[in-house]
Amino acid sequence: MGLPRDAAWFVYEILIVNQDELHFFAFELGKEPQIYRNNDERKHAFISRLPKGTKRTIHYDIDVFGISPQYRPYITAIKSKPFLLLAGISGTGKSRIVRELARACWDVDSEEYKAQKPRNFEMVQVKPNWHDSSELIGYVSRVSGQAEYVAGNFLRFIARAWAEPDIPYFLCLDEMNLAPVEQYFAEYLSVIESRKSIDGVVVTDPILPAAMMRGPGGLLIPHIWYSKLVDELLSDCPKDKELELKDQFNKDGICIPQNLIVVGTVNMDETTFSFSRKVLDRAMTIEMNEVDLKGGLEHRHEQIGKLGVAELIGNAVEGVDVYEQYRKACDTAIAYLEKVNAQLDGTPFKVAYRTRNEVLLYVVNNLPYQKEDETKDFVAARALDEITNMKILSRIEGDESKVSIEFLDVLKNTIKESLETVCSNMFIELNYKSVSLAKLDEMKARLASGYTSFWS
Repeated sequence: MGLPRDAAWFVYEILIVNQDELHFFAFELGKEPQIYRNNDERKHAFISRLPKGTKRTIHYDIDVFGISPQYRPYITAIKSKPFLLLAGISGTGKSRIVRELARACWDVDSEEYKAQKPRNFEMVQVKPNWHDSSELIGYVSRVSGQAEYVAGNFLRFIARAWAEPDIPYFLCLDEMNLAPVEQYFAEYLSVIESRKSIDGVVVTDPILPAAMMRGPGGLLIPHIWYSKLVDELLSDCPKDKELELKDQFNKDGICIPQNLIVVGTVNMDETTFSFSRKVLDRAMTIEMNEVDLKGGLEHRHEQIGKLGVAELIGNAVEGVDVYEQYRKACDTAIAYLEKVNAQLDGTPFKVAYRTRNEVLLYVVNNLPYQKEDETKDFVAARALDEITNMKILSRIEGDESKVSIEFLDVLKNTIKESLETVCSNMFIELNYKSVSLAKLDEMKARLASGYTSFWS
């Protein structure tokens, strides 16, 4: 039995005794403090389900979450923005990891965990001939003589996600750049930027607006085709949920649910399209080029740990949503970003408010993942290094007239010095391997051919 999700729990003190035993005190308002130990199964529910605004001492090992450290960047990137690009050479398990993240949302002894495809996972294989959204969202057909809406798989999956708001839903767009993303995914790219957090609930504009018409007495009623579409999309819902969502869809249109996570897998070769800055600005990017040939031999499924809404779904959308509560961390991130952005001034790679917001969210979402032997400064610096690679370096490309060796060297030095300002001992004493500095070395070597980019 886990602790109640909506209880007003506050951490009073967290004390690391050793790596194997964790003690922390907690109290519910109006009740006596209680002590919980590492072997208490309620610990995971307690730590991961603290409500928004909870005051806590951030000092605990990552094992408190029961999450394997190698998946932290994926999880915190998704929580910062639920639109992720997984880039890398073919065969590194990009689409598999999306399926496994969805699987990790279920108990290991459940039918969904054991299933080939959990119900909160959907894979859509992008086709090279896609030039509009009809395959994903759908289209109005009049073949029968009457207007009928033919729903795409993406729209059907959105409706399923709305029916289970407490379960993260993963849509995987496999080989996402086989077709121009700006064309077949235009509606989503627009709607994802309309996200707003209202009292901790993230809302968006509709990806399919409600189609209404004037009925008897001048009342607005749904068009017949839209009404049939809504009935079809909600046909498998429990009756009470069906009525609630039908009212919602008729009033607001079909919007993006807060628990929907879109992940695109990307191979960069001569058969694919490159990404515009419009797409890159709206997504978090993680490379998957490392290969462990012994991986996957001992376990059939990835050993991620139990995930849920608290770990994956963010309630914050903009910097203003977290700035007041995490002012010190945000100011550190802004000071870092200002130094890096100064080196990007006068180039098309300079970042603005959208990236600023996502940098702040990513740093804040990484703060809880502080191991016993790590400092807050290191956790912030590591997050800044990772988000630099995801959001800044991924936008840099061009020939020597746009991206010179000198430019890359100056940018590398600025990033290194700025990270050391945040955590002075991260490179020498802690022997931290920077992903952004390594990427800049790659890009510099690639420039020998006369052109460079983030993408391999």
